[in-house]
Amino acid sequence: MRALLTAVALLPMTGIARAQPVDPYKQPTPAPSAPPTSPPPTSPPPAAPGPDASKPAEPAPAAPAPVAPADPYATGPTASAPDQPMSERVALALVARAQELLDARSYLDAKQLAVEALVGSPRGPAADRARAIIHTVNQQLGIQEDTPRSVVKPEEDIDTTPIRDPTLPTETIVPPPEAGLPSGRVPPLVHGGLYGGLIGATIGSFFSSDSPATGAVPMGLALGAGAAFVAPRLVDRYAWSEAQVRMVGSATVWGGMIGGLFGDISKTQGTSAREVLVPASVTATLAGLGVYTVSRTSKLTRGDIALIDTLAGIGAVGGFTVGMVMQPAETEAYSLNAVFGIGGGIAAGVLLAPRIDTTPRRMVRIAALAAIGGAAPFVLYAGIHKASSTADERVTGALATAGLVGGALLGFRWTRGMDEGLDTLDGKPRKGADDAPVALVGRSSDGHWGLGGVGFAPLSRALAPQPGMALQLVGATF
Repeated sequence: MRALLTAVALLPMTGIARAQPVDPYKQPTPAPSAPPTSPPPTSPPPAAPGPDASKPAEPAPAAPAPVAPADPYATGPTASAPDQPMSERVALALVARAQELLDARSYLDAKQLAVEALVGSPRGPAADRARAIIHTVNQQLGIQEDTPRSVVKPEEDIDTTPIRDPTLPTETIVPPPEAGLPSGRVPPLVHGGLYGGLIGATIGSFFSSDSPATGAVPMGLALGAGAAFVAPRLVDRYAWSEAQVRMVGSATVWGGMIGGLFGDISKTQGTSAREVLVPASVTATLAGLGVYTVSRTSKLTRGDIALIDTLAGIGAVGGFTVGMVMQPAETEAYSLNAVFGIGGGIAAGVLLAPRIDTTPRRMVRIAALAAIGGAAPFVLYAGIHKASSTADERVTGALATAGLVGGALLGFRWTRGMDEGLDTLDGKPRKGADDAPVALVGRSSDGHWGLGGVGFAPLSRALAPQPGMALQLVGATF
């Protein structure tokens, strides 16, 4: 009886325990698997107390275990994509929806979703499908896709100027060529060929006394060609500047011409070729050696040498045209006039070179105009020539002389301003420098003195305690 009362008293307690809350954060523990068993037999309800109450009552069945709710914050793997991150799953969903919109011909919405999927997962498994959808939409809407452009690397501006040893003397620096002019290999080739031809002709004139030209012509051609081939290489080896080459070459040309003319002047009757070639070779060699020693420290530019050559050539031709006006008794007077003309042209060129901005290109034009002016009167001479009179030669000579001078002056006027600032030595400004300070008398850095302007400057308070003005009388720039 006592056991029955105890069981009846425990029944309300089980109900109370069943109503207690369960911890929602507790992870459920999986129950061990067990083979299915038959349900337990249900016991009959307890009988009311009666005459058999002395028998013990059967125990009540155990209550089923409560089922705990699932944790809402647990992030367990999904069955569809257990290893994919959230961005990939979103991209796959967007691509799937974009495909549906594409099938429904809603092209703009499909492309928008595909672009979003491609941005969210540019390299994931949905990227290829998104690109395919975008490509299909572009084709349907007629949108031209951008083609990848080839990257073209810009060409680098590389300075290919050879590096020069700064310890070498500045006289060996080759100035840059002027605009439109060839390289500096032409002057040594020309002057080397002329000097070699003169020496070869002199040597060949000794092969035969009766006919000096038999040996002079072939020897002159052979040595001239050899010297023209060797001279540029010697210049490169010894690092001569173009101004030096022009100076030495000009000295050999005019020195040889003066020597040859004196050879003709020294004998009034029957002057042979050998008597002209020998002094010409000697004076050409001596003049070249002498000018070479001067060229190492000279400040003449190649434009200055071109001016000297042009004026010397005009003087030589002018000497012959003046001889036509004079009509001397001996023909050697023509040679003497030419010697004077060459000497005067050289002297004038040396004096005018520091004052005139010239370049070889400009002097070529001046020489051409002078030659045209000097040669034009000889067309008239062909029409007025008379063997019985010398008046035609005098008139032609006078016109030719005037044409030489007039053509040269006209050439200087027409070419004014050509290659301005290019007549420099080793890139250093020497001519036409206008950097004299403001003063009544000023000196520029090129050595030119001239009258300047009137300029007042305030006195420095460090030199004078009271304010004042100073007038600059003489100023110089070096």
